[in-house]
Amino acid sequence: MWQGRFSGKPDKLMQEFSQSVSFDQRLWREDIQGSLAYAAELQRIGILTKKELADIKKGFRQITEEIEAGKFQWKVELEDVHMNIESRLTQLIGDAGKKLHTGRSRNDQVATDLRMWCWRRATELVKAAQALGRVIVERAHEHMDVIIPAYTHLQRAQPVRLSHQLAAYAGWMADDAGFVDFQRLLTMLDSPLGAGACTGNSFGVDQHELAGAIAAATDRGLRQRKVIHNSLRAVGDRDFALDLVYACARCMSHLSRIAEDLILWSTAEFGFITLGDAVTTGSSIMPQKRNPDACELVRGKTGRVVGHLMSLFTLLKGLPMTYNRDLQEDKEAVFDATDQTLACLRVMALVFSKENFKVNRERIQAHLDSGAGYMEAMNVADWLVLQGVPFRDGHDITGRLVKYVEQKGMRFADLTAKDLAAVDKRLKPELLKELSLEALVERKQVYAGTARARVLERLAELKSWLGESR
Repeated sequence: MWQGRFSGKPDKLMQEFSQSVSFDQRLWREDIQGSLAYAAELQRIGILTKKELADIKKGFRQITEEIEAGKFQWKVELEDVHMNIESRLTQLIGDAGKKLHTGRSRNDQVATDLRMWCWRRATELVKAAQALGRVIVERAHEHMDVIIPAYTHLQRAQPVRLSHQLAAYAGWMADDAGFVDFQRLLTMLDSPLGAGACTGNSFGVDQHELAGAIAAATDRGLRQRKVIHNSLRAVGDRDFALDLVYACARCMSHLSRIAEDLILWSTAEFGFITLGDAVTTGSSIMPQKRNPDACELVRGKTGRVVGHLMSLFTLLKGLPMTYNRDLQEDKEAVFDATDQTLACLRVMALVFSKENFKVNRERIQAHLDSGAGYMEAMNVADWLVLQGVPFRDGHDITGRLVKYVEQKGMRFADLTAKDLAAVDKRLKPELLKELSLEALVERKQVYAGTARARVLERLAELKSWLGESR
């Protein structure tokens, strides 16, 4: 490739050390599409003849067939996806293949390829997050009447509809899909093609034409995308990759928190849910075990994706303008972060499927009937406020009532009018009919509250945000 400048060959160890084709061959389709767009522009400005352009198109069709059939020979000594494909093209069509790189550098070539790849992967992530959100909404509708404890500090706080908590999960997925889509549309497919090595193109290619061709090749529904305004930045910038990996890390943190809840809920101590055989495994020594491996792996892979984000930040923070070989290290982080996030979204959709997400209503009701946590206390404080008692005084009275039932080993459900009067004269007998978890849940009639009507409204909104199943 650079025999004119060097008389010797790189050491075999150096070849292995510096090659990227083992992983950047994933960019082959984008590389061919970008090269076709560039070849058309070279023909327009007279560098290539119509015959040469036709030969290039024919050569790329054959290379595409070879790669798709698994017959293409990737060579480490050619370093990367770009040189492997260009070498094979030249082998097939001769000098026309050698002309293709006129005015182009691997610097703007790889930046273009990676942007195209990230756009497509972002599209997959958006669809997967939406699909998971829709599955969760389905489960929420099915379990509208199930009440569970809501926890703060992992202590029982107040009752909540299970569907309300599931709606929170679906809301995360709607937000994550929207965030990835926003980042995708913002800058991910801005075109660096024509920036050359770092200072632009010497042959007068039209970068706006190239940007339009790249957009059309990436997504048929795309209109013209903008050209990156500075050639130095065009080849050295990886903010679009950073944005995508950040979006993955954010999404994974949400999935990890959801997974943690499901892991807790599936324990014998909670017993709120049972996860199906398809998403759990057994133990090699304890035959009774049902381990929530799908959820645990999602929780574990989150650290891996966050690590890739830190890796990219660290990679970029000390680089001088413009392109530096360090940037070869961006692709494995982007590839693996998006691979893992996409896999986790799909696995969690399987976890939440009707077959694998079983809600144990009787066990949940037994937990509620135990009275543990005294979740009815908030009803007492609210009721006192409605009777004209200042909230701080109501808080104190309710605290004394909790202490009373705790000392006597009672539940709130066991209280009598005599018990109420023993704590405070302002606790009237009519309060007794308010001491139900259903009443407390239904009291939250605000927009984001737990009342049935409000939850149904929010689920309808979520269905709209998450789109229809495709």
